[in-house]
Amino acid sequence: MAESFRAIRSSLQFIFKNNPSDKRANTLMITSSVSGEGKTFTSINIATVYAISGKKTILLGLDLRKPKIFDDFNITNEKGVVNYLIGESGLEDIVTHTHVENLDLITSGPIPPNPSELLMSDKMKDLIGKLKDTYDIIILDTPPLGLVTDALELVQYADATVFMVRLDYTKKGMLQLVNAKHRSGELRNISFV
Repeated sequence: MAESFRAIRSSLQFIFKNNPSDKRANTLMITSSVSGEGKTFTSINIATVYAISGKKTILLGLDLRKPKIFDDFNITNEKGVVNYLIGESGLEDIVTHTHVENLDLITSGPIPPNPSELLMSDKMKDLIGKLKDTYDIIILDTPPLGLVTDALELVQYADATVFMVRLDYTKKGMLQLVNAKHRSGELRNISFV
């Protein structure tokens, strides 16, 4: 399993090299068509292999509607991205240092009534800008692309996008949706796992 994620990390290096970021950090967005295709599992493992390789890595739980990334790290979801975006907490208040060296985490925080609007805000752009100054790799664990528009709001921050496909689970029609969004320019630099 670990070797598989190291292989994904190696492939991503080629993608990042072809699309150099304006700042030193590379941002990777991980999405899929619906829940249950392995976004959070993949986000955690890719973040871990980057951190183990010595890259200062941060993982953002940006599924504001159904947050779950905090469970895997046995931490609470009381404060997170939402608290920062509404101006209630500073960056230092929402970053959690994990047991993995070089890996930090920002959970989503409490479920807001207006997730899309928060992700579209200038505060989100400000947050990504600050993280790019501090980290080498930023991993965005996003909501499903096929169900809500939240992931599309985050595409602008991604140097590369990984779309999760799960055998006997992902509907073929969802890949047509991805192709249409790629043709229209809504999705760019997209790869599949």
